[in-house]
Amino acid sequence: MHNCRLLLCAALAWTAACYKDDTAGLTGKPFARVLLTDAPFPYDSVQSVNVHIVSIAANTDPDTIGGGDWVLIAQPNRAFDLLSLQQGTTAVLGQGELPAGQYQAVRMLVDVDRSSVRWSGGTAAAVQWPYPGNGVITFYALVEAPLAVPDQGAEIVIDFDLARSFRYDLFGDRQFTVLPWLRAVNAAATGTLQGTVTSDVSGASAPLRNANVTVYQGDPAHPNTWSIVAGGRTGADGRYRVAFLREGMYIVRIEQPLYPILAPVIQTGVAVTRGATRDASAFLPSGGSGGAYLRISGPTMVGIDGTITLVAAVGDETGAAIDHPLVDWSTSDETVLSVTGGSDSASATGLQVGRATVYASSNGLTGSIDIEVVGELLPVSSVSIIPATRTMSLGDSLTFRAELRDAQGSLLTGRPLSWFSSDSTVARIEGAFGEYAIVRASGRGGATLRATSEGKLGEATITVP
Repeated sequence: MHNCRLLLCAALAWTAACYKDDTAGLTGKPFARVLLTDAPFPYDSVQSVNVHIVSIAANTDPDTIGGGDWVLIAQPNRAFDLLSLQQGTTAVLGQGELPAGQYQAVRMLVDVDRSSVRWSGGTAAAVQWPYPGNGVITFYALVEAPLAVPDQGAEIVIDFDLARSFRYDLFGDRQFTVLPWLRAVNAAATGTLQGTVTSDVSGASAPLRNANVTVYQGDPAHPNTWSIVAGGRTGADGRYRVAFLREGMYIVRIEQPLYPILAPVIQTGVAVTRGATRDASAFLPSGGSGGAYLRISGPTMVGIDGTITLVAAVGDETGAAIDHPLVDWSTSDETVLSVTGGSDSASATGLQVGRATVYASSNGLTGSIDIEVVGELLPVSSVSIIPATRTMSLGDSLTFRAELRDAQGSLLTGRPLSWFSSDSTVARIEGAFGEYAIVRASGRGGATLRATSEGKLGEATITVP
């Protein structure tokens, strides 16, 4: 279970349409139908992931600290086994009226006392739910852009990333730690990526099962700016499908972490067009196809006192794999992460919140992997944007950073974060990559830059004289 780190997506599709028949509410507002679909879960030893969804609501105001004006869309108040919803299978959550408007916040209420994860034998797995850990808890969705619902209705999709939401043994406690990752998009503005992944790991070229497909946004030349948007994995036929991606340019990384001898394939400049399906197939070459190599695979997140296993695959100058190579392991920051190992595997233990790079060296080759160490998963209490005020010249661009802190003032990382501009004609967000946003001064005047996480709001003032 330590290596269960495949990405996937579960989607809740709100289908809202206003017709002249019985699909409109009594008030004439657009009618919303809520669907739950597509949840390929990577843990083969897990039998079910039952999430008891109480209700789903939306808000036109990103500032929901005081409660906000929430519009209730669906109230299923029952559990759904997310593992049963794969390859496009859907479950209806409910339906209701959704007034026209620009929605900037979406929340899902989950009764965790009636939710559970069960092993394949039927026994219940230990689960640490978000604070306070019991009762009805609010899950906020990452809103990538304001969700426009016109008078004629719209389709809105919530993408539930189970692999990032359910982390096993994160803190070395042999339980699932839940850190909800949901995103909300307008289906009308989305497209789909799909393809077939093959390799010759078995000798002849054949479909590759359980390959990770991770979709990023960011600067292709600077991997530190890459932010995960969505993910999926291949089935027995080697095919995958990642749906509900907003129109734009993406970076697609395809790999099979269980076979570190296979080189990952990274495709940049992958364009997704609304209403269209883009093919992004890939062949994962064996390590020997490019001569000598050293590659590291393993989880990229660990909790304080938690331990993860990293594996290095090493090949000689002919490309042949070296069995049981001698590998030197080190870390860029021994106060954040310790690493021990002398062969092709190493153990990395989280010591304090932060980020560190693990290096592996063998036969004159060096590889690296970035690891994030997270602390106690307390809820976000405050959001601050740095810089808080800025005067920009017309046409200039600037990178803003958001800091999330808990009630004790401790810095939080790895949380969903939404960015908005109050006036895109003055300050236009050209890219949002997790905790960072690139803003361009597009016109004269004043605008407010907003960042929200778990219902908390931070603001920065931008002036373009």
